Amino acid sequence: MPQPGSATTTLTIPNKTDSTAAIPAGKCYAAYPEKIDIKQQVLNRAQLPPVGIILAFSFIIVRILMQVKKETSNHTPRRRKQIFSSPDNSQAFKYTGDQLVFTTAEYHDILSKHSPYFRTITESDKEKFIGRARKFISQKIFYIHSSNSFKEMPVLVTASAIQLSFGLDKYLYPHFKYIHIYPEEFLRTHPELCFLQGNVSGNSIRLSWKHFLKGLQNNTDGQDVGLHEMAHALYYQTFVTETHVDKDFRNFFDDFNDDGNKVYLAEQAMEAGLYSKYAMQNFQEFWAESVEIFFEKPILLREKYPDLFEAMKNILNQDLS
Repeated sequence: MPQPGSATTTLTIPNKTDSTAAIPAGKCYAAYPEKIDIKQQVLNRAQLPPVGIILAFSFIIVRILMQVKKETSNHTPRRRKQIFSSPDNSQAFKYTGDQLVFTTAEYHDILSKHSPYFRTITESDKEKFIGRARKFISQKIFYIHSSNSFKEMPVLVTASAIQLSFGLDKYLYPHFKYIHIYPEEFLRTHPELCFLQGNVSGNSIRLSWKHFLKGLQNNTDGQDVGLHEMAHALYYQTFVTETHVDKDFRNFFDDFNDDGNKVYLAEQAMEAGLYSKYAMQNFQEFWAESVEIFFEKPILLREKYPDLFEAMKNILNQDLS
């Protein structure tokens, strides 16, 4: 996880109700009149009538009060980002989509540095990718369960979702409104007590930032927790909620079921195959790991299981060969 003081830029969230711009010094509107010897000078009513005196001094007083108010507010220290209780009752920093506004240059810089997938696509596809990422973020609420928040967090987690669905028409995963980012493994208490690197449940996607970064740093080992959890989320969105469904993804999934079952049985009979033992727990984990292997070991998948590789190409509408 990026550490303070590194080249990584700290996440800065604009606050619409608080301006950090310095207030210009401006002119001094409080001009005190010189002492007048009334024995030597007589006021001319035509030059300065009593009404004019009242208006002039009223104007001066109002401007003095306005200036004092501005100077006082300018020296009021900014409050730290408020800590909220997240939907699972843990404490976290909350960032809504309208707070996470980044420039195209910021997206491009972050993704070019950290996303191997983004670096390989064409310039026109990069523009499309950033547009989709911006829209995805605008519809989510991010909970950062750490004292350190970085702008890379929402951008790169979003990039995993966009990478998986880049060939599809439906890419927003609307059922999953909340995205939780933890510094390391996090504890799950139900249905059993265990530590997790990632999890999809309810309306939330949860990720360990430490393990998420490992997946980005080594993109050839077939292990990427970001893609893994997004694969679970995409399946749930399509076949459980049955809303915001990409029809081609749903229709081609039958091919994955057919070819995947054959590979699943073959891998179970092996001591050491292409898939991990974790993927052999059930067909859902097999699907999620198939996504990881498709993006990180496409050539090996095509050579070892060509029918499954073709099924993945059709399901995701992406050809990585």
